Amino acid sequence: MKKTSGQGQGSSKPSEVRNSALVPVNNTYNKPKTVKAKTAEISSNEEAEFDYKSLGKISSGYVPPKKSFSFKSSKSGKGSSKKGKFGKLPPYAPAIALVAAFILVVGAVFAVLYYTGVFDEKVQVTLADGTVKKIPTEQVYAELMTDKFYSGIVIDGIDVGGMTYDEAFNAISSKLPAQPETIDIRLSLEGKTLFLDFSDATFEYNTRQILDEAFAMYRPAADADETAIVECYNNVQQLKNAPKTYKTAYTVHIDSVTERINRVLGLYVDDFALVKNASIESFDTDTKEFVISPEKTGYAIDVEGAAKAVKALFDSQVYTGVIEVPTEIKEPEITEEMLRENFGLIGDCQTSCSNNANRNSNISQACDNMNGTILQPGQVFSFNEVVGQRTAENGFKEATVILGGQYEQGLGGGICQASTTLYNAVLEANLAVVERNNHAWPSDYIQTGLDATVDWPALDFKFKNDTDFQVVVVTWFDWDDRTVNAEIYGQKLPDGQYIEIEAEISSMTDAGPDEFVEDKELPVGQTKTIRAAHQGITAKAYKVWYNSDGEEIDRVLYNTTTYNAFGKRVGVGVLNPDGTYATMDKKTGEITSPIMTTTPVPTPTPEPTATPVPTDPPTPTPEPVPDTPTPEPQPDTPTPEPQPDTPTPVPEGGEGGEGGEGGGGEATP
Repeated sequence: MKKTSGQGQGSSKPSEVRNSALVPVNNTYNKPKTVKAKTAEISSNEEAEFDYKSLGKISSGYVPPKKSFSFKSSKSGKGSSKKGKFGKLPPYAPAIALVAAFILVVGAVFAVLYYTGVFDEKVQVTLADGTVKKIPTEQVYAELMTDKFYSGIVIDGIDVGGMTYDEAFNAISSKLPAQPETIDIRLSLEGKTLFLDFSDATFEYNTRQILDEAFAMYRPAADADETAIVECYNNVQQLKNAPKTYKTAYTVHIDSVTERINRVLGLYVDDFALVKNASIESFDTDTKEFVISPEKTGYAIDVEGAAKAVKALFDSQVYTGVIEVPTEIKEPEITEEMLRENFGLIGDCQTSCSNNANRNSNISQACDNMNGTILQPGQVFSFNEVVGQRTAENGFKEATVILGGQYEQGLGGGICQASTTLYNAVLEANLAVVERNNHAWPSDYIQTGLDATVDWPALDFKFKNDTDFQVVVVTWFDWDDRTVNAEIYGQKLPDGQYIEIEAEISSMTDAGPDEFVEDKELPVGQTKTIRAAHQGITAKAYKVWYNSDGEEIDRVLYNTTTYNAFGKRVGVGVLNPDGTYATMDKKTGEITSPIMTTTPVPTPTPEPTATPVPTDPPTPTPEPVPDTPTPEPQPDTPTPEPQPDTPTPVPEGGEGGEGGEGGGGEATP
């Protein structure tokens, strides 16, 4: 990722990472080499040529003549006189001397002109002010090959003309900030703003690359010809009028962009992906009002897509902005609006109770324990689990139950009426019954074939919420009119339809023969009815469907219940007055052994003066015969119930069950 502005060309020099403290770097890269002029040796008969490769000065080929002159001396008289070598000078000697002097002067002038470059090869150039001028080629090359930047080179607003490479590097680097950009990238996730931490990002400037490019501008190649050299020189001259500007750039180094985004978005992936249906949070059993928790839309977060978007922003040299995190919306299946439109009362039942305080108290306790239970889709309701074990600690009292095929007293007696009432409401709600057991004989508070007995922990009543909505169970006992009430709230049947439950007896059989059993607490000869006779009964239950106008549209056989026939069971007292037990014929109930009476104890003989008075043995007073309870109609042995009207039939119940009042008991007597 590179941040650039201005111009720049390629270079082989590596960039350097910009630190907050810049250290000058000694760099002599691309400095021009010192050019030495070579003098070409030119013969007097050849014209001199400029050696562009050696770039030396041109020699004129002229070598001043070297002549030596000697004079003889002459002497007169005794002395001697010196003369030239040739003796006396000839008459033309002055002319020769004059010519020689001239030649010397000309040679000196020539030498001066030679060494001042008058005779150097010249090229025509255009100066900065537009003047066209001829100057020596060597001078042109020397100006181009300076180790300083040309005038008119501006980098980051700094005129580096006349600076060496190192001077220009230090001048530019000192002006560059250690952190030229504030990286502020944020993620927007469905209205939530998330910050990304890029505080450890580093910045690398291309200062040396720009310096290399600017320093190399218009410098002739080593093998440049005269035309190329002149073109470079003219361009350098024009820089003085139209400066060339450069702008350094920087590259931002940010590692692990995807990992950073993963760390931030990872905190929200699971929560956002969760799709929540609207649901019933609670139910006010008094006002019959529901508290509904609204639905929640889910979002599948595209972490990789967010990472690509952030990288694309950096690649375009943009370091601030907000990235919208890509998501895939997952809509809930149930909304609050759907609940309010489609949720309501789908089944109810009411049964009447006798005026038995303990029994009604047990029913009321069971209703209180079930009231307000909320079942999620797919959840199974268990009467025994919800109501709990029937103990005094759990609020249950002694009342009549059927145990072993006869009436007895037990804790929780009567709660079968609560389970039966709920069972009928469940049938109307068209929910799947998982387990149901009928009593030993029919109950008088519900149609024959529609009862549901329970016994801790052997027999249970269970049903399943097989709908897409929640199900709420509402149950209560009305002490004013002694009624048991059960209501089921859930997903309404389509088009205003509703169900009513009907039952009919399809067959009956005679009651069995009487049974006689010993009662060791009852005085011999006395009897009491333990169980009334019950006919065998088969009953069929139907779900009858009605449309919104109350017209029957379908009648479905739901199940068949069979109650076994029972004979009358009579208890026969076998307790003799002397505390022993008589024997009895179990077929007829007759006592087969003598009744054993108590032997009287003789009175001691009194003194002779006293007259003994005989005393008769006391006559035993028979115990009162206990009242015979009014039995309820007795059932056959129950049979499992099919569920033809449920999507997945669930077998219900099995043999027997406890009696009509049971809190516990057996299936058969």
